[in-house]
Amino acid sequence: MTNSSAILDVKNLSVNYGDFRALTDVSLSIKKGSIVSIIGSNGAGKSTLLNTIMGVNKPESGGISFLGEKIDDLETNKIVSKGLTMLPEGSRVFPRMTVKENLLMGAFPADARKNVASQLERIYSIFPVLEEKRNQQATFLSGGQRQMLALGRAL
Repeated sequence: MTNSSAILDVKNLSVNYGDFRALTDVSLSIKKGSIVSIIGSNGAGKSTLLNTIMGVNKPESGGISFLGEKIDDLETNKIVSKGLTMLPEGSRVFPRMTVKENLLMGAFPADARKNVASQLERIYSIFPVLEEKRNQQATFLSGGQRQMLALGRAL
């Protein structure tokens, strides 16, 4: 099932909602460093695909692997603990919490909690404005800064 150069491999994935077939035989391979866009009209199955990759939906057939490991039978929390996450459009931040507190909300897997200081430094190096505003409530951030914060939390 796995393509050795892919970090995420989806093969012949089909998903049903009862008698309704939402996805039929979908395959894709994503290589490290790739930027991928999934486009389609409403009801085309974009959210179903992403939710299935994240373990929210269970596939009827086919398989999903991440970093060479089969994940299609794992619960969402186990998938996240392996380092795979999703940032939905319109992701929200906690407006009354500081930037730093928001970022710490993303550190729930055990291995992420071990390295909180280094993870914060990593996020601050990617988004320097978040370090500048780390003690500011998220409600006072611009829309773009809130999106950076949501992405930083997901990372």
